[in-house]
Amino acid sequence: MIATFRYEFRMQIRRPVLWIVYGLTFAVTVAGFGHTYLDLNLGGDEGRDPRPAMIASAILITALLPIVYGCLLADRLVRDRRLGMTDVLDTTPAGRTGRLAGKYLGACAATAVPLVLAYLGRAVAYAVTEGEPAALGWAAVILVTTVVPALLFVGALALAGPLLIPPLLFRVLFVVYWFWGSLIPATMMPTVSHSILSANSQYVAYGLLDFGHYREFPPNAILPPGGIVYGPWPGAALNFLRPEASPAVALLWIGVMIALAAAVLLLARLHTARTES
Repeated sequence: MIATFRYEFRMQIRRPVLWIVYGLTFAVTVAGFGHTYLDLNLGGDEGRDPRPAMIASAILITALLPIVYGCLLADRLVRDRRLGMTDVLDTTPAGRTGRLAGKYLGACAATAVPLVLAYLGRAVAYAVTEGEPAALGWAAVILVTTVVPALLFVGALALAGPLLIPPLLFRVLFVVYWFWGSLIPATMMPTVSHSILSANSQYVAYGLLDFGHYREFPPNAILPPGGIVYGPWPGAALNFLRPEASPAVALLWIGVMIALAAAVLLLARLHTARTES
C-alpha cells in the first residue's frame, strides 16, 4: 500500500494538466466571486473575524474546484486494466486490496494538493494583511472537518465510477452530478443539495463553527428562504435529508462522507475481484 501510495502520488502530482486545469478553474472562481474572495469580511458590525472569513474562503474554493478534482481522478483506477498491467501487478507481493488503498490515497492526496494550496494560500494572505494569525488555525480546522471528508467521498466516487462507464462519460455525468447534488437550490428540483448526502454541505460550518451567527453573507451566496439559516428548505423535496444544523448533525455529516467513501471503495474492490478473477 505504501509503495503504491508513493508511486501514485508522484505520478499524479507531476501531471501538467493537473496544475493547468486547476489554475484555469481557480481563475474562473476568483473572477466570479472576486469581491467576496478578496474581502472575506463577514463579521458585520463585529468587525473582521478569521473564523467566518476562512469558512467563506472554503465555500468559494469548494464551489468549482472539486469538479476538477473528480475529473482528474476518473482514469486512475482503470489505467492498469487499460494498459494490461493487472496480471503483472498480481505477481507482486502486494495484494489487490493494498494496491487499491494505496492508489486511492496516493491519487487523491496528489490531486487535492492544488486545491489545498489555494485555500491555505488565501489563509496566509488573510493572516498577513489583516494581522490575524488565528486564521491559519481556523483554516486547518475547516480543512480537516469540512474539506477532507468531502474529498474522501468524491475521490472514491471518481475512482470507482469509470469501472462501470467510460471515463469520458463519467466526467460529463460527474459535472452534472456536482451541480445537481451540491449547488442547485433545493426548491428548484428534487436534489440532495444542502443535505447530509451532499459533499458540499455546510453542516460543519453552521453546526460546529457557528457560521449562522454572522448576519452578512457573500453577495452570491444562495441561502434558504423563510428565515432558516441551514436546514430544511420550505417546500423542497427530500427535506428529511436536511435536518437543522447542530453539532450532532455536523458530526453525522462527517461520518456519512467517510462511510460513503468506504462503501464505494468496497464495491469497487468487489467489482474488480469479480471481473478480473
